[in-house]
Amino acid sequence: MMGRRDPQRSLFDAQALPHRVPADSFYGRMAAVSDDLFRDDDLEEMYCPDNGRPSVPPSVMSGMTLLQFHDDVSDGEAVARTMFDLRWKVALGLPLDYEGIHSSSLSNFRKRLVEYGKERYAFDGFVAAGRAAGFILDKVTLLTDTTWAKGAGAVQNTYYPDPQGHTQAAQGDGLCHAEQAAGVIATGPVVDRHLCGAEPKSRDRLVRS
Repeated sequence: MMGRRDPQRSLFDAQALPHRVPADSFYGRMAAVSDDLFRDDDLEEMYCPDNGRPSVPPSVMSGMTLLQFHDDVSDGEAVARTMFDLRWKVALGLPLDYEGIHSSSLSNFRKRLVEYGKERYAFDGFVAAGRAAGFILDKVTLLTDTTWAKGAGAVQNTYYPDPQGHTQAAQGDGLCHAEQAAGVIATGPVVDRHLCGAEPKSRDRLVRS
């Protein structure tokens, strides 16, 4: 049977009390959209409607799964953070005296998500809520590190900021001219073309000078 969040917030709710979690941090932004981020009814199909003990609310489990992925921690550490880490309490809307859950609940929850094809629910929900709130853009610029690429496109210092704060690009032989022609080099003054044919060491020396 599916458990649900109590709509009556605790007097010890971490979000309602003074705290030092930055509003522009991942945890602060998650807290700002917590009311719309995950809803228990969204995952109702994963639970028996009239049999068994009430589960941990799936909205809480979804939030824990997202934070666990963000912080790259184990199930046991994730449970500990819901009890002792104020950032997690604020992000999840938990009370300061939250008693925690058993770590096996997280693995069981992930199993249910996979069985019902909902494994992207937490991530997609955060992206959708973030876009609606305005702190996740619809379009972003992706800068790719080509350090480990082989051939003419292998450049150790592909993108770097200059002293004036602009974005500059130092490209390899074929990659340089191809990307310049395609117009995909980052905004800002571009390094002179004579760098494109230079050896890596001399190119880096020219870039830093």
